[in-house]
Amino acid sequence: MRRPSEWPVSVTSRAIVVLSAVALASCELPPDAEPPVSIVFVVESDPGVPVPKARVFVDGVPVGETDSNGRVDAEINGQSRQRLEISHDCPDGHDAPSERKALRLRKFEGVDGSRPPTMEITLRCRPLKRLAAFVVRASDGLDLPVLLDGELVARTNGSGVAHFSIRGAPGTEYVVQLETRERPRLRPRSPTHLFTLPDADEIFVINQAFDLEKEPRRRGRRPTRITKIE
Repeated sequence: MRRPSEWPVSVTSRAIVVLSAVALASCELPPDAEPPVSIVFVVESDPGVPVPKARVFVDGVPVGETDSNGRVDAEINGQSRQRLEISHDCPDGHDAPSERKALRLRKFEGVDGSRPPTMEITLRCRPLKRLAAFVVRASDGLDLPVLLDGELVARTNGSGVAHFSIRGAPGTEYVVQLETRERPRLRPRSPTHLFTLPDADEIFVINQAFDLEKEPRRRGRRPTRITKIE
């Protein structure tokens, strides 16, 4: 029996061609397999506001963590009409909605064997706290203390303007009061304003007009009348 090194050149070349064909065939997808689907997951706190470091899962399997632009690029394998569950974990200071998204794969009939187009799925991480900014404009209310829920937070300036901000959970109610005890002639006395923080950053503007009560007219001292008693 001849050794492989002693085989004719023609036999050796034919064997190499057959092995190469087998190797190429093994790299191709099975006839009934679907090509992978390219998906970009975008995680936002509000429209256009990206959330980095959020982890995305497909059917419980992690596919990546969002970058500084709030994006994760992934390729998903599956069969046509297969239903996949999309979930995500939000970074500290954010909360993910309880409802999870579902994705159903569809077969893509491309031209010339082209791959399916990239899909984009937007997910949300809701901030646990929102920014509440307050702007006070007090007509004729100069140098007045401004109280937030009973605590001094600012004073109006020489133009009757003050501003301050605070962070709170959506739905928090704030009571803003302009304290007038230092100027008792101002009307109305110590007006208050109630605000509710929505699920978004908000600027609250307070336009408060004051009237100045006139000082009571002083009566002149009546001269002493002397009545003669006989």
